[in-house]
Parts: sequence; C-alpha cells; structure tokens
Amino acid sequence: MKKRYGQHFISDRNLLQRIVSLARISPADTVIEIGPGTGSLTRELAEVASRLIAIEIDRDLIDGLRRNMPANVEIVEADALEVDFSAMAGAPVHIVGNLPYNVATALLQRFIAHRSQISDVTVMLQKEVAERIRALPGTRDYGPLSVLVQYYASPSWGFTVPPGAFTPPPKVDSAVIRLDWRPGVADFPAFTDFVHRAFSSRRKKLLNNLCGMLSSRSREDIAGILRSAGIPDGARPETLSVEDFLRVYNQTL
Repeated sequence: MKKRYGQHFISDRNLLQRIVSLARISPADTVIEIGPGTGSLTRELAEVASRLIAIEIDRDLIDGLRRNMPANVEIVEADALEVDFSAMAGAPVHIVGNLPYNVATALLQRFIAHRSQISDVTVMLQKEVAERIRALPGTRDYGPLSVLVQYYASPSWGFTVPPGAFTPPPKVDSAVIRLDWRPGVADFPAFTDFVHRAFSSRRKKLLNNLCGMLSSRSREDIAGILRSAGIPDGARPETLSVEDFLRVYNQTL
C-alpha cells in the first residue's frame, strides 16, 4: 500500500455487493473500475458484467490482479486521470470504483468531461466530498463543487462506510454515491470558471465578488445584472441554485 496513491482497501462482501447493486449493471454491460487495488470489488463486478476493464496505477498490484481475475476482466496499468475512455471501451460504459481521496475531485471532473463515453458513475469517496456534491443551496456544504456537479448530473446518495471497513482504515468516513447525467447539457468550461470565481470569497456578497470578477463594469451595472436575473443585491453565492447561477452568467455575456 502506497500512501501517495491514497489506498484504502475494502473486503466486506456485503458492502461490495451494495456498491454493485447501486451501479445497476446488466449482463450485457461494460464496466470500467477505477483503482481495483487487491481486486475485491473487481471480482463482484466481474460476476455481473459482460466485460470489466480495471485501471490500476500501482504496478506492484498488477501481476496479482492479472493472475487472480476471471477471463472477462482486463487489467490496465495506467493513471485514470490520463486514460482515453472511448479508446478503451468504445460504447458508453459504467464507471465504478473506490476513488483515492487525494484525486477524487479531479477524477469527477474528468468523468464529467468524458460523459459522452460514460453512461453513469458509482463511486466511493470521502463522505465530506460526497456531502458537498449533493448539498442544497443555503447549506454549509454547498459550494462550487455542488453547483458544477449538479449542473451536469443528478447525484443520488447510496450509503455511508465507516473507517473500520477499510485496510488500512482512513481517518474519515466514506460514502458511495451515484451520478446520472442530466440530458441535453452542453459542455460549459466558461461557466465552470465563473462559478469558481463567484465563490472566491464565501463571506462576501455575490455582488462584491462579481465586481472583482467583472472589473470593467460599474457596480451599478453589475447590480442591474443581478436584478435582471432575479437575484437580490445582498445575496451570497451559497444561496444561489444552479439555475440562478446560469441566469446570472448569461446576463454577463
């Protein structure tokens, strides 16, 4: 186990089968597993999927995985942040995995960017991150990750996993969530940047953050943008819904 990879392995078969159940895999499906580790979840997925591609970055685990997996499993030594999902599997695939905590957000962003090749995502990650993903406006956990994931996907909560279920045990709780893509949503990199900058100072009013972002416009002009979008001048970024942010963004164009 290498600390730099954020590895925490789980072997409780009941929990593993709950992950597989949440992923809703049929016998004709292809699955890409992120970070198979020692292969506990891999074996459960292989029992229900037609084809399973397991991406593992730790080369010390590769030989053991290849020796002990059934014929429908392909072990790929690679970094999931760099692989070409369409070249690996062709048709849209299910993504399943126990994501390393240190790259979970980056992996989620990559899944979103490649969602035309991915039908849905079922992953285990740090509970705090999972709560931020599904947080509602006005709550403590709501932030740019909430807005950006919910713009592209509908997140659903699976279940919480305590530290004792892992070897070695992490210092925090984990959670399993599922992401189903919202239909007809176009890629919007500029909106992603806009949301991050709108949350640049959570304690400030959105109007003040926008004034720093849109420095070429007057404060009165920006206040008018908010009013046109139906947002009060005194609103803070954490109170806006995804739709609110889209209206404000479109008014700035």
